[in-house]
Amino acid sequence: MRLNIHVICLAAALLIAGSSGPAGAKIVLAPLFTDNAVLQQKQADPVWGTADPNETVNLTINGQSVKTVAGADGKWSVRLKPMNAGGPFTLAVTGSPGDAVTLNNILIGEVWICGGQSNMEFSIYAIVWDPDPKKCVSPNVTLDNCADPLLHFAMVKNNVGLAPLSTADAQWKEVRPDTAGWLSATGYFFGRELRKTLNVPVGIINDNWGGTPAQAWMSRGALEANPDFKHYLDEEAAYAESYPRMLDNFNAKQASYLASKAAGTVGTAPAKPDEPAKWKAGAAHLYNGMIAPVIPYGIKGAIWYQGESNAGRAFEYRTLFPALIADWRKNWGEGEFPFLYVQLAPTYAISPKPVDGSGWAEIREAQRLTLATVPNTAMAVITDVGDQNTVHPKRKEPVGHRLALAARALVYMENTECTGPVLRGASVDGSKIRVSFTHAQGLHAIEVHDVADNGPMLAGADKLAGFEIAGADRKYHAADAAIDGTSVVVSSPDVPTPVAVRYAWANYPVANLSNGAGLPASPFKTDDWPWSTQPKP
Repeated sequence: MRLNIHVICLAAALLIAGSSGPAGAKIVLAPLFTDNAVLQQKQADPVWGTADPNETVNLTINGQSVKTVAGADGKWSVRLKPMNAGGPFTLAVTGSPGDAVTLNNILIGEVWICGGQSNMEFSIYAIVWDPDPKKCVSPNVTLDNCADPLLHFAMVKNNVGLAPLSTADAQWKEVRPDTAGWLSATGYFFGRELRKTLNVPVGIINDNWGGTPAQAWMSRGALEANPDFKHYLDEEAAYAESYPRMLDNFNAKQASYLASKAAGTVGTAPAKPDEPAKWKAGAAHLYNGMIAPVIPYGIKGAIWYQGESNAGRAFEYRTLFPALIADWRKNWGEGEFPFLYVQLAPTYAISPKPVDGSGWAEIREAQRLTLATVPNTAMAVITDVGDQNTVHPKRKEPVGHRLALAARALVYMENTECTGPVLRGASVDGSKIRVSFTHAQGLHAIEVHDVADNGPMLAGADKLAGFEIAGADRKYHAADAAIDGTSVVVSSPDVPTPVAVRYAWANYPVANLSNGAGLPASPFKTDDWPWSTQPKP
């Protein structure tokens, strides 16, 4: 039997519609309204849920009371009056006699959603636990010192939706030694710094899943709006169509594997394909299952760490990533809220020669270009915290810190340097190219180490590394680079007439330009030549 994706979506939508009303004739709050929740300060936060059709619903918190009436479908929604940071408070929601919900330990502060794939999902447990203490990259971080009654987090359980869902499994908790282990390490370090610098409660919403592409986190409407993204919708339909064949193929391989295993032959177990309804990479599947249920919960902004799963289509990421940001902003209805993201870390083996065809380098370029086209965004550069052995570097403390710096400067208007040098422009001067940067006060070279801060040194502080230069033949060569004020002058004896320059261009770039704040420079390229991931004519 072949599965039709449109039939599946219709069935899912009917199921959702049938379950959207009140269950058991009682008030039910939307997923993120639980004990220990953090509400966004100084804005009219929405609160919503279900009740009996036409039931009067009253909400009280922090001296204010709001009333509404549930619709014929049982759905209701209100907006609280803006409140200043504080707490803990009690949120009481009452309806008909005997119908009430009370939430305790509610804080008012700053709320951020943490989205992306495995490097955002990478937990505190993964940092603090290692059988080899020499591999501990954050020695001052232990579960015992992960405790702050004013820092709360919510975990949105991984879930796929073929149509937008109204419910999700989520629960707010205080950051404590017995709860913090599965919290996003990047999210924790980001939130911890904001808590300390702002001196207000902070709430972190973990809404991420490893191994997932950007198109899975976008709404179907956003993908349908751009003809260039139609292939993702086609792929989703094709997956459902081909699933029975994939399952038959798996069953045949599984039978062969089990027979070989019984005969004493060591083999590799085949991977069972996900059912269409559980395919996490499908177009809009994670938006439907994990983002739609929490919209429009009041947030200040989002931090994002993703791109690894889109490296094969990095050229398209130049438009796909901005479209994702626009999609979230449109559907949240809070305007152009801050969207702070992480440029991909170095990974895989280091190449001793200039390389072309790096999808990871091109993803970083797409991320850099987003800064110039999408307002109210910032990018954390982490070229100095890579690990050749894994795509999941453990040094997440600098990642959270740099995202927090961006928030402190861009969102909370603190007078602090928030990013490393970013390409401003380049000009050819004979056999040299002069590259100018923004955020370029105090340019200098830094030491760069692999794996850990005390790991193998890849570049010293005595010489700039990572610059390459090319002539009209479009062939890049390693170049000499010298700092001149807020610029870098690049040259190579192999390229007497240069036309383009690039920096930190590899899966694992060895690059060490920094500014006076110790923040590394973003990778870049100045040429407009075709990308390796660009679709062929």
